[in-house]
Amino acid sequence: MPMRVSSITGQVRAFAKEDIPQVADLHRRVFRVADHTSEELLDSYRTYFTQVLLDHPWRDYGAESLVHEEAGGRITGFLAVAARRMCFNGQDIQARIGSQLVVDPDSRGMAGLKLMSAFLAGPQDLSIADEANAVGLQMWEGFGGVTSFLYSLQWMYPLRPGQFARSVMTEKKVLPPFSPRHQRPILSRLFVPLAWTLDALVPPILKKLSVSPECRVVGEELTCDSLLACLAECGERSLRPAYDQRSLIWILQRADQLRRNGSLQKMLVKTERQEVAGWYLYYLKTKGISEVVQLYANPGFAHAVLGHLFGHAESHGAIVLGGRLEPSLTRALSERHCLFHGGPYWALFHSRRPELLHALHRGDAFFSRLEGEWCLHFK
Repeated sequence: MPMRVSSITGQVRAFAKEDIPQVADLHRRVFRVADHTSEELLDSYRTYFTQVLLDHPWRDYGAESLVHEEAGGRITGFLAVAARRMCFNGQDIQARIGSQLVVDPDSRGMAGLKLMSAFLAGPQDLSIADEANAVGLQMWEGFGGVTSFLYSLQWMYPLRPGQFARSVMTEKKVLPPFSPRHQRPILSRLFVPLAWTLDALVPPILKKLSVSPECRVVGEELTCDSLLACLAECGERSLRPAYDQRSLIWILQRADQLRRNGSLQKMLVKTERQEVAGWYLYYLKTKGISEVVQLYANPGFAHAVLGHLFGHAESHGAIVLGGRLEPSLTRALSERHCLFHGGPYWALFHSRRPELLHALHRGDAFFSRLEGEWCLHFK
């Protein structure tokens, strides 16, 4: 039975520019961005809220972020809301993304429920939250939403397994952190040649065990125009994003600004006969995971596109690739011996149109991180 929330104290209303100082302070405290709100941090928040949530290409759709305001004007909750155009069987539909739900620790419970209730009661055809934690999952399902386990699956491929193992063991504090050579503890020094040996031996073995690419392909820079054309032609999916040039330029620029993830790489993959085999966008990092935000291969070219992606990342110094599952590439990723896991972030959907949810359940949707919460992050 879907949850219903009545108004007891406070009200939910649209987020406005005048709310930025209060919401910024709430966001900082809940997400532990900093110990205090400096002028520099507040300026960053002003830029973020203005550019990403108030002044964006989808503002004509009327999707407004929400705040929960107590008597006296004190804001105790916030939910970022962003509109996205999508296409279902050739018909335009409106999707809205709910992200970064923050509630004052002293107001936990009712404020968050009322914000979520107001968001899901909106006029959108499809509501999305694709980076939800376990608490958000429970709340979402309480309101009648569903968890898509298919679009929640993550994959990972170690390009340099030795260095990857070392970074994981350092993060988990099994190994001491990196330091100059003369200061390295003996355990850290001993693991270096072992990591090099693993990196020299394991990748060639995995390549031999993997299925060979169907054909030779070449890569070129993926421009906004070429991506727009590619997205328009992936018409075998009943549900897919519907960008125009202005909105796609905006979201690519926003993705490029998230530099803490690495340097954004955008590649169009073609055959030697100049047929489009597919494309990919990922963040190149030489430490940690190089995250893939969008990956697509036209039918018959799955292994060729994956091979180009893996080769590009490896040649540029990445140690491990990871991303959210694109359902049509499940077999190809498995045959490449990728590692799969679910969570800890879940893809959640809510709709009063069951046909949209059915499309998501059967993997008949092109829905990448680029269309979800990723570009709503506070950098």
